[in-house]
Parts: sequence; C-alpha cells; structure tokens
Amino acid sequence: MSQLTLKRLVGLALLDQEFCDGLMNGKRCALLAGFDLTEEEREVIMCLESSSIRDLARSLCELLTEPQTLPVLEMPFSSVEARQGMRG
Repeated sequence: MSQLTLKRLVGLALLDQEFCDGLMNGKRCALLAGFDLTEEEREVIMCLESSSIRDLARSLCELLTEPQTLPVLEMPFSSVEARQGMRG
C-alpha cells in the first residue's frame, strides 16, 4: 500500500470532520474512490473495523508495518513427484 496515500487519507480525516464521520458511518467506499488505491487495497480498508479515526489509523499503520507474505499454495503432490513427472 502506498504510505503517502494512506497518510493523505488519515490526514484528511483528522482535518475534515465530515470526511471523518463518513469513514466511520458507512460512506467509506464512496470516500475511498477519491484516492489512488488498488481494488485490493480498497477492499482491505473496507474490511477494517474501527470506531474512531484513531482505530482506523492504528489498523492502517499495522498493515504497513507487517511483513508481506505470499499465500502458501497447496500442491497435490510432493516436490519429488513433481520432479519425477518433469523427467517423464
């Protein structure tokens, strides 16, 4: 996620009470449309539960500081079987 975009989002919420209220009362989706976010980023922010801008900012900060990991793909066979299959 773009740190600059998220800082702008939180900064605007701190400065504009109407914008802040909208983030907390169901208008988040419409408000996020004005920010340069990917669909995945928008979905993540939409799923964050927060009762205040402070909670939302804390959750966003945690997202930015967590190491990103790729999901583990389940393989239907072992790596040995895969190598044997490649030799064919």
